[in-house]
Amino acid sequence: MREIKFRGYAVEKMVNSQWLVGFGVSELKFAEHYAKEVGRDSDWWIYTYSGDYRVDPKSIGQYTGLKDKNGKEIYEGDILQLRNIENKPYHMEVLWTGQGYGYKIIRNDTKSSGYIVGHLSERGLNFYNQTAEVIGNIYEKPSLLEV
Repeated sequence: MREIKFRGYAVEKMVNSQWLVGFGVSELKFAEHYAKEVGRDSDWWIYTYSGDYRVDPKSIGQYTGLKDKNGKEIYEGDILQLRNIENKPYHMEVLWTGQGYGYKIIRNDTKSSGYIVGHLSERGLNFYNQTAEVIGNIYEKPSLLEV
């Protein structure tokens, strides 16, 4: 059974890293009058062993249970770099498909992209995690996905 963890980018300034890893996330919806006052409908929170922190909802990603070739944990929203048979790099975006973890392949050299999805199996992330390297994420480095 894989470990259930979430990652999110803290809204408040943190001492070490803005990225927080916790065991759960939740959305706190505001009453209509308060939402108008603060200019947003809700806040998202990540629960960690050292406290609860407000995070940007676009940054939240769940741990896939897999690690890249360097032992770094792979989260939803990460960008992986692999090399094709000609040793040219290409990128994959890790995503949740509703049926399982999959990935969106971004081929920068051919200016094309496509989806291949599957559970943690030969067609899913498990097939690539031993050769892939996490090089960023869609929140901080979306330019890595430009085709």
